[in-house]
Amino acid sequence: MFSVLASGDPYVHTWDGWALDFYGYQLDLRSIQIGDFHVFEQLGITKAVVMMLFGAVVLCTVGVIAGRAAKRAQAAGTTTKGFGGAIEVLIEWIRNDLVKPSMPHHYNRPWFVATFCTFFLLILTWNLIGLLPQPFGFTATGGGLAVTGALAFGVTFMLSVVAGIAEHGPIGFVAHLAPPAPWWVRWPLLLPIEMIGLFVKSVSLTLRLAANMTAGHIILAVLAGFLGHAFSGAMLLVWPAAAGGMFAITVFEIVIACIQAYIFTALSCVFVGQMVSHEH
Repeated sequence: MFSVLASGDPYVHTWDGWALDFYGYQLDLRSIQIGDFHVFEQLGITKAVVMMLFGAVVLCTVGVIAGRAAKRAQAAGTTTKGFGGAIEVLIEWIRNDLVKPSMPHHYNRPWFVATFCTFFLLILTWNLIGLLPQPFGFTATGGGLAVTGALAFGVTFMLSVVAGIAEHGPIGFVAHLAPPAPWWVRWPLLLPIEMIGLFVKSVSLTLRLAANMTAGHIILAVLAGFLGHAFSGAMLLVWPAAAGGMFAITVFEIVIACIQAYIFTALSCVFVGQMVSHEH
């Protein structure tokens, strides 16, 4: 009954696994096989991967719809309206308010804008999937550190290094890391600190996103547990507070899903912008 947004077991939505819940029935992904080949198990496709693939399909579909709407508007010589127009406004906001302030001389490069738009929309989609009814309701960005770590280290960290080397050259990139100072302070002290800082920034991105998404689902699960037992005896007194709290936390979770997507993307823009800038 209350499995729409959360389960009585907090780990259902915050811990990765092989089982997808369908209102009392569980689909074990390891049981899906072709002959003797267990497809999902051999490929390592857990429910986190399923949710990420679903989010990617949704985002690709949105992109195709918005792209076609933009093409029709361009051919007609008008502005994009409706759903396509809303997506266009969102892309413009990411470009002008997130990417441009962090890298004013590089924001017009299409692949920078494409990367950060994909970042924001994917993280937002994955966050919101965790609030959908079963068989969804699992937040890939809150199901451990693998997903957020891959985003932080596999994309933000690597993009920072690659973009910095492309902009300054290998030697110039190393010199750019260390702030101007006397050589005996700059090279033996400041350079190692800045290099460690590159990793620490990615670690902070990893932990911030995973922790915030996990915490919200645990709170929802606890409140749903109260609701599930609230129609018997003294527990009936708990129902109004639990129902009101669950509604408030659900709204708060939607807001947090948007805020965390914004924070992750904004900080990624800042970190990459620092590597491609020519000022310290």
